[in-house]
Amino acid sequence: MPSDETRRVLKLFGVAVTGYEDCVEKGAPAEEINKAEAEIGASLSEVTALIERLRAKKNNSSQQKSKLED
Repeated sequence: MPSDETRRVLKLFGVAVTGYEDCVEKGAPAEEINKAEAEIGASLSEVTALIERLRAKKNNSSQQKSKLED
């Protein structure tokens, strides 16, 4: 089951992407579009960090199982 942190990160990313899409669709000024792009970048960094934490957790779990089987 997803954690509250996962839900928070994905929600922020979704909001950033839809905000960017809205800016593009309405033909917003470049400054507004650039700000929306920056928000996507920040959110994407959080998503990437979350994925890396989950990978590390998976790898640690796999290593522990391996040690128990030996």
